[in-house]
Amino acid sequence: MNGRPLKAILIIATLDTKGPETQYLKNLIESKGHRTLVMDTGILGSPPFKPDISRDEVARAGGKTIENLIRDREKGKAIQVMAEGSKKITQELCQKGKISGVIGLGGAQGTEIGTSAMRGLSLGLPKLMVSTVASGYAQFGTYVGTKDLLMMHSVVDILGLNAFSRMILSNAAGAIVGMVEAKGEFNRLEKKQIGMTIYGTTTPGCMVAKAYLESKGFEVVAFHPNGTGGRAMEEMIEEGILAGVLDMTTHELTDELLGGLHRAGPKRLESAGRKGLPQVVVPGSIDFIVTGPIESLPQEYRNRKYIAHNPSITLVRATLEEMKAIGKLMASKLNEARGPTVVMIPLKGFSYPNREGEPLFDGEGNQAFITSLKENLKGIRVIEIDAHINDPEFGNETGKMMEKLILNGF
Repeated sequence: MNGRPLKAILIIATLDTKGPETQYLKNLIESKGHRTLVMDTGILGSPPFKPDISRDEVARAGGKTIENLIRDREKGKAIQVMAEGSKKITQELCQKGKISGVIGLGGAQGTEIGTSAMRGLSLGLPKLMVSTVASGYAQFGTYVGTKDLLMMHSVVDILGLNAFSRMILSNAAGAIVGMVEAKGEFNRLEKKQIGMTIYGTTTPGCMVAKAYLESKGFEVVAFHPNGTGGRAMEEMIEEGILAGVLDMTTHELTDELLGGLHRAGPKRLESAGRKGLPQVVVPGSIDFIVTGPIESLPQEYRNRKYIAHNPSITLVRATLEEMKAIGKLMASKLNEARGPTVVMIPLKGFSYPNREGEPLFDGEGNQAFITSLKENLKGIRVIEIDAHINDPEFGNETGKMMEKLILNGF
């Protein structure tokens, strides 16, 4: 590189326990021509070298002082304070254009603090967490959330430098530097981006709609509505990134209501309406509950229709009463919409196994949903199409309606 970059790579670590390792990582990154900023998120011990952002600055940003945290001797509370403080400071550095990427080192405590700071950053900014808990039974959803955050398993504990930890840290330095140098810029003005939800059970219809919209100059950003995907789309709507939403696969509502694995939280299907974005909403895959492996299926589901979607996931058909409840829930959310909103219903089935002759088909249950939805909607247009969700004619019609809402509103 010619000259040192103006922006720095931020290193987040607890220097009281990870001091030598942080210094080693800092030297590696700087040897590759990049500036660094070190943020100390340790609590108990003094740092072995002076950081750019002290632990007391972090604690104060989180609402306390280090003296308070040490005196109170409440580890959980202290981690929460340091996590909040590191998040605030990291966001400020990013907003001021002072950092080009973030890397963290830690065990369970350091990973909680470091990833908390990274989850507060925008998509695209390089984020890497070198962690002792990035394997085994770690709950990645907790650490990664909805962001493009890379977890790297340290393999050995981050406790002193040795042949193995040096190798891991060297790879980590190369990874964060490589991401920073390769970072592309997001230009949302090039095309109008449309968010689309797509499952394996709705893929054929979604692909037709996607192809139609792309032929008209739109860019389709697909989200897998497995809980994380739906939350990510809602966040991007809130950030003003998307021009419209083709919510073809609203399955997460079902799992949120009935306790399935792919829950996206109680705010799903609300952001587009609140922001006034044009939205086309389809009951894609709302007809089943996502559960675990078939051998672990609860007894209460064994008397229902169900299929093994893959070795890890079983799809269990929702009952007639549950379908009514889903219709009512969807209506309650859409009734709050401030922008152009249309519901499009495929009368011949909502997912690939929910078609006449397929294992999860239940015409009466499907109709119960439709009736409940229409009875509870207030002023929202409903279009019923005599096709299956995966039929080309349905995909084309949803794409055309999305285009119409964006260009002309109602």
